[in-house]
Amino acid sequence: METSGSDTSEKEIFRLRRTLVNMPLQMLYSLANKYEVEIPPEALDIYTIVDSFIDELDYKAKKEILSQYGDAGKVSSFVFITKEKTPSIQTIFGKAKTLLNIRPESMFWESYPYYDEVEIDHTTRTLRIRFHYLLGLISLIDEMTGRPKEHRQYWRGVVVYRPDSKILEVRTKHRSMATKMAARIPAYLGLEPFYSLNLMDINMNRKFIEWISSLNSATIELPISEVSGSLIITARKGMDLRTAKRYQEELRYGRLRHGHVTIRMDDNHKINFHIYFRNCHIKYTLFASEADIDYVINALEKISEGYVFARPERMLVEYFEKKT
Repeated sequence: METSGSDTSEKEIFRLRRTLVNMPLQMLYSLANKYEVEIPPEALDIYTIVDSFIDELDYKAKKEILSQYGDAGKVSSFVFITKEKTPSIQTIFGKAKTLLNIRPESMFWESYPYYDEVEIDHTTRTLRIRFHYLLGLISLIDEMTGRPKEHRQYWRGVVVYRPDSKILEVRTKHRSMATKMAARIPAYLGLEPFYSLNLMDINMNRKFIEWISSLNSATIELPISEVSGSLIITARKGMDLRTAKRYQEELRYGRLRHGHVTIRMDDNHKINFHIYFRNCHIKYTLFASEADIDYVINALEKISEGYVFARPERMLVEYFEKKT
């Protein structure tokens, strides 16, 4: 990451602390072992553990952890695609920096992106545009007056720009904001328009399913003539939904809404996510690293280009059983 000195900024420390607090405890202890940091046995609560861990990390270790996990985790990611591969970061970095000069008339507009950081991450070889926005209200009770008051909800997001790629990734909770950023950022940077990657296309869907080996569950959008809502079909243990007649029918009619997959990279590591086919919205259900997310994004780009995967046998999709 580009920085102005050898010290970790307060903003970076805040991001690091937030990341580590949300990280599974087993993963946190694994990082402590990697960086040879001893966590005191008396540190019982997660905040004390994290504070102790950060205090023992050197500058380089903090940067490495932020690079791999600061924008990752159980994120919501929207994937957009364009016709031509994107230019180098150096080509568009100057234009990207000007986003920070935008001065809106109000800091309290709803559904408006406020740009916080524009940063080159050299480890992941990406450009990161971080932003926040306000959307929705929460009713709270004022402790002083005892009266109800409304609080605007604050959301964070990041646009991930990969050079020499057709993919633009927007990590944020709301589709409306992701779509807005996928239109605005390319316009600011002088790039061709980006559109949602559509995995409802039969050929694209088939290539995706072939990549993951099997589909464990899928949600079907029921026709209005039947009932409103959706129906979830889940594979029995040892069954592959690709061979199910109902799945093939719904795919042909274009009624598949989303599915859930688990990719096992090896005996100790897996990637777990829901994917919404029509707008390629991915919600990671296990804490993912940048390497995990990059693996999925690269595969989606290859699928869009018609690539046929010759995966090693060790890459399996484990059975997913939906709990009711």
